[in-house]
Amino acid sequence: MSIQGTRAKVSNEQISAAIEQLNAEGVKPTIRAVRERLGNTGSPNRIQPLLAAWRDKSRPAEAAAAVLGEGLQQALGELFARERSAAVASKLEDIGDLKEQISELATEGARLEDENAALQEQSETLIAAQTQAQAVAGQQVQRIEQLETEQQRLQQQAQQQTQQLATALAKLDMQQQQHQQTQQQLEQAQAQQAEQVQAVAMAQQSAAVAEAKQQAGLEAAGAAQKRIERLEQQLEQAQAAAAVKLDALQQRLDDALQQRTKDAQSHAQQLGQRDEQLHAEHKKNAELMTQIDELNDKVKALTPAKKSTNRAKED
Repeated sequence: MSIQGTRAKVSNEQISAAIEQLNAEGVKPTIRAVRERLGNTGSPNRIQPLLAAWRDKSRPAEAAAAVLGEGLQQALGELFARERSAAVASKLEDIGDLKEQISELATEGARLEDENAALQEQSETLIAAQTQAQAVAGQQVQRIEQLETEQQRLQQQAQQQTQQLATALAKLDMQQQQHQQTQQQLEQAQAQQAEQVQAVAMAQQSAAVAEAKQQAGLEAAGAAQKRIERLEQQLEQAQAAAAVKLDALQQRLDDALQQRTKDAQSHAQQLGQRDEQLHAEHKKNAELMTQIDELNDKVKALTPAKKSTNRAKED
């Protein structure tokens, strides 16, 4: 909404000067001409009585100036002043009353004009305040929209972070499950190793019984005993090697377990490396099993030889 400028106030002196200027320029002074000369300002109610007073003042001189010279105009003016008839005086009195009424109306009009100007200033002040309030309200609306946009952005960011956290927890849970599976596999491998050790112990007991029987035999039994002793030495060496390998394997398994426990939340690449390490350990374990099987085969091969010795002794 545009705000009009405050209406400029014009004094009586400015109005009178404008009337005189127009008359000097040969332009008939009128309310419109006076307002145009004053820049389209001034109240008609204020201009009208001043213009009427100027006309009354200048009318006798204008009439005389139309037909007489300057000297005669002065003499006629003096004569007119002395010889003014009672009728003219009565008319002038009536005109004076009308002028007084017109002056009162003009004064009232000027007062109303001043009140209107004051109301106009108040209206313009209110319009300016309203415009300022609208501008402030617009800024507040923009700020509210910015805050709402920021709130939406923060909510989206929180949702993304929540999703990322849920994904990380799911990965961690999966890694823990894989770690549990790996632990179970290690426990199974340890159980298999314990069974293999027990089998080796049983084989040693069998070898000891065979050795006792062979000591009561003949030279062939002694030779067999030597063979048994050699086999026992080989078996002890194999057991010692198996124990060393078992200890190393157990240490590796413990290290792998500790490493897997620490790195349960690491990347899948580390888990793959652990799987490769476990595969290598299983491979070594399989090789150990193969060696134990070979020892068992040697013990089994030794048993028929002992039986043949016993038979030869009985014969």
